[in-house]
Amino acid sequence: MRTHGISGGILCKPLSHDFERHSLLKKVYLELPGKALEEVIISRSEIYGTVWKFHFEGLDLPELVQPFVNAYVLVSESERLPAPEGEFYFSDFENFEAIDTDGNIIGKVLSVKDMPSVNVFNLLVKGQEIIVPWIDDCISNIDTENKKIAVNLEFIQTLLATNRLH
Repeated sequence: MRTHGISGGILCKPLSHDFERHSLLKKVYLELPGKALEEVIISRSEIYGTVWKFHFEGLDLPELVQPFVNAYVLVSESERLPAPEGEFYFSDFENFEAIDTDGNIIGKVLSVKDMPSVNVFNLLVKGQEIIVPWIDDCISNIDTENKKIAVNLEFIQTLLATNRLH
């Protein structure tokens, strides 16, 4: 979010469902758009109101952490906490098969994104990338065990036709 103090602290908005997990983090990766991930070691962390405050080894001045304002703090997949019951990590859906209501494979999930009004699936269907809203009219079922999402083919065909017009 922003630097804090004179010793290189940086405030971070937690996106984890476990607010206390900051104390377990040691090695993390900082991600800024268009730049390579940077591995850093957390030397100290604490709760600061409703956010976390991190200090990274070797980055002990505000000027040294300033380039990481608005970066995402990522953990390796091996350290990812299980999602709470009934919740998912968007990355879990990557490469799921997209099927129609009859079970025919029509494409695959490339990614899932959090958008302001509705979450969306980015699908590859018939060689075209399309974005479909995660709403009941479009996504009728998610089978995490078999890695499939059932989509309304009529809804998808409307999106494909619309993409051809642009």
